[in-house]
Amino acid sequence: MEASFSPSGRRAPADDPPGRALPFVVLVAPNVSEQMGGEAMKALQILREVRRALPDTVQVTHARNRAEVARLGLHNVHFVEDRWWMRWLWRLPPLRWALGPLFSWRSVRLAEELARARAGGRPVIIHQVEPNSPVMPRWMSRRYVNVLGPVNGNIYYPPAFRRHESASARWRRRLHMPAQWARRCWPARRHAQGVLVAGGERTRRSLQAAGVPADTLVDTVDCGVATELLDRPRLRHAGANLRFIHFGRLVFHKGTALAIRALCHTRLPVTLDIVGRGPEKPACERLVLALGLQSRVRFLDWYERHEDLVASFDGYRGMVLPSLEDANGIVVQEALALGLPPVCLDWGGPQLLVDAGVHGLLVAAGDETAIVRGLAASMDRLAADGSLADQLADAGRRRADSWRWSQVIAQWIAVYAAVAQGRRPAPA
Repeated sequence: MEASFSPSGRRAPADDPPGRALPFVVLVAPNVSEQMGGEAMKALQILREVRRALPDTVQVTHARNRAEVARLGLHNVHFVEDRWWMRWLWRLPPLRWALGPLFSWRSVRLAEELARARAGGRPVIIHQVEPNSPVMPRWMSRRYVNVLGPVNGNIYYPPAFRRHESASARWRRRLHMPAQWARRCWPARRHAQGVLVAGGERTRRSLQAAGVPADTLVDTVDCGVATELLDRPRLRHAGANLRFIHFGRLVFHKGTALAIRALCHTRLPVTLDIVGRGPEKPACERLVLALGLQSRVRFLDWYERHEDLVASFDGYRGMVLPSLEDANGIVVQEALALGLPPVCLDWGGPQLLVDAGVHGLLVAAGDETAIVRGLAASMDRLAADGSLADQLADAGRRRADSWRWSQVIAQWIAVYAAVAQGRRPAPA
């Protein structure tokens, strides 16, 4: 009989074969936080959800998360401390790329120590959750089973915006596939026994170009949706509603400035609340003043507690996220779960999450003028048509329900079971 692990977190009955013992899992992520962006938030959600099934799961993360971990009341979290040479590397921008592989090496070594002390003969899974890049080298344990992902990444600016790329981003884009092909030639390269793939075909192509065996790849969603969100009453829409929200870290690629500029082209006096912090906030505030939009745009600070942010969504007609580079879009998933129709670009992660006209509205990723006018038209359409908004909200909630974390984690635990027994996690 083939063994499998129960996603309930309960131990297998005593008369089951030894292969059914639940695994000892060590999760690895550079950041686990509500305050450090979407990837850190995702790592936090993964920790909480895996622990619902496997309560003694251990987390390894960087020491900069220590205060946040304490604030969140997380237990059984272990930290990779900075060393003087790591701080030295950070001060040299051309060498900062090395910090990711170095963190992977040090965290896997710590994970191995924890597993030796605590696993008690159970199969051990070292699951490196982040970073999500298919390119960044990671250290693999030689002693225990390795799982990576969800791997996504390899999203770059739309062609019309590549003049805004940094020099390093431009070279990463140009060298992406050549670098992956070159990795095939690296001597004694080890691969993970299971790789969770969330970027669809674009990520599969990248990983297989690097020599990752196809039979280790398992398609999954980049991030699940919390049951607490799906259990909330869905937002209802009727009549006209001019209020929209944009939330997240305020960096250039989130497209905050595009959303602001779009207000100059709406027929209706649509308003936009911007919730977040980040380096682009001063530039966006200046843009609002220059365009004379002070009465239609509000800058709201970030919420320290995620549940307070979610509670604030009531009363809005839709969420606007014209992101240029998001490989997924947790904010889009959360908006769908709550019944807040998203307005996004037909690009990157949102393109995979939203079917245009079914769950939200997508704007073609053309040049800046076309995007701004497309955003304006979409906001006008949603603001005026409560019936359309409610139809999108209903379909969005159903899609989000298929991403429920309990279902996602059950799939991952099935992967743990397969690779722990030396079986392929998915068909080739």
